[in-house]
Amino acid sequence: MDSAVGRIMAALEELGLDDNTVVIFTSDHSSLRGTHGLFGKWIMYEESIRAPLIVRDPRLPAKLRGTRRDQMVLNIDLAPTMLAMGGAAIPPRMQGRDFGPLLRDESIAWRSEWFYEHTYNTQPPRRPIAKSEGVRTERWKYIRYIERDPLYEQLFDLKSDPGEQRNLATLAKHAAVLTDMRVRWERLGRKAR
Repeated sequence: MDSAVGRIMAALEELGLDDNTVVIFTSDHSSLRGTHGLFGKWIMYEESIRAPLIVRDPRLPAKLRGTRRDQMVLNIDLAPTMLAMGGAAIPPRMQGRDFGPLLRDESIAWRSEWFYEHTYNTQPPRRPIAKSEGVRTERWKYIRYIERDPLYEQLFDLKSDPGEQRNLATLAKHAAVLTDMRVRWERLGRKAR
């Protein structure tokens, strides 16, 4: 991968386009690769939902190059951002937002939560994957396995438990957070359906 990206960057330089080309490196998803005892990309754990996103924009001032942002950017933000970078209008019905202002370190309101769903039906011979939905905020993650009876939920405090090792959903001291995340799940889920 490093070699391939290097060849692309070298070709842009050779063609004199390196100062006039935005390069975006990303992936469609990550993979669990054995974390949480699982493989694949189907569950809402951080190792599965996080994807690399590196943007090289030669128009940015030197002080902003090589910096990192913590805002939650989603794959649906890529198309509107690329359209805006190219000077094209973003269709009003397009999902996602232009994250260019984040790259420029502009102070803008950005998402503080988002809805997740995995409701794909796997067919034999593949093993069934539990259908789930959830909500991710800057600090909390709520996962709800929607076909489990009885209901099974997970609640993680990503600030104190970034590895998602302690499910807090059954602890009385987190009941208010659990209730809040359920309300968010219901509200965001209605918008998504």
